[in-house]
Amino acid sequence: MKTIILILMGLVMSSCHVAAPLASIKGLKCGKNYTARITYYSTDNRWGNKVACQQAKYAKEGVTVAAHPDFKFGTRVYIPELKGKIGDGSFIIQDRGGAVTSKKASRGKAYVFDIYVASHSKIRKYAHSQSEYMKVYVDET
Repeated sequence: MKTIILILMGLVMSSCHVAAPLASIKGLKCGKNYTARITYYSTDNRWGNKVACQQAKYAKEGVTVAAHPDFKFGTRVYIPELKGKIGDGSFIIQDRGGAVTSKKASRGKAYVFDIYVASHSKIRKYAHSQSEYMKVYVDET
């Protein structure tokens, strides 16, 4: 029984294709990691909560993140500092935007990940209580 458990643990720890959900539970860090500028957005613009990813259609708090085109739609990212604050810290790239594409918030020096939240009050709350730059783990499998 111990052998089976050890083998299963080894498989989980070595497989990055499940990194985002497991990262939030087990502290696994598969894929690449970046120190990135974290920003927040809500549904106040002309697009409402529609997203660029056709499979998702609508943004969802605790799931949706907008990212640079270097990262494909559907890519999972894990931001440990947001665990327990905005979902489990795992997000899926479902949106784009001029600010993340131009890296405007970081003055072009780092990737920008724009986290979707449901209200403007949450934007203010997170923008003032969280670090501007955080470690972001990107599951690139």
